[in-house]
Amino acid sequence: MRGESAPCYCGRTGCVETVISGPALERFYRSCSRDSADLPGIVQRAEHGESAAVATIERLTSKFGEAIAAVINILDPDAIVIGGGVGNIEALYQPATRAAIQRHLFNPECRTELLRPRLGDSAGVFGAALLTR
Repeated sequence: MRGESAPCYCGRTGCVETVISGPALERFYRSCSRDSADLPGIVQRAEHGESAAVATIERLTSKFGEAIAAVINILDPDAIVIGGGVGNIEALYQPATRAAIQRHLFNPECRTELLRPRLGDSAGVFGAALLTR
């Protein structure tokens, strides 16, 4: 599958960041369509049924489900706040993503709530500012 062996900024390959981050999804879309678009544009194109954009969002939900299931299997949290720009994508909060998570869980049912970031993309900045207090 495309993207799994992409180099990460940490020096390793195949990290979650190289597969489901905004830039990784934009690269995947470009490899499928030979066209460029930012992540909000890809989401919009997927909503209009463009096949490369739909494939990109399906990749996001599938790989996100796989990655977040590992966190749920280890920590068993009640809720997870999905941060970053990807956390604003509606598809992450839909039944297809829940199904993708469930495929990788040890438990028969996923009870972990996935929450949107109330502070949007700025949550990290607010957190860093609060640490200085």
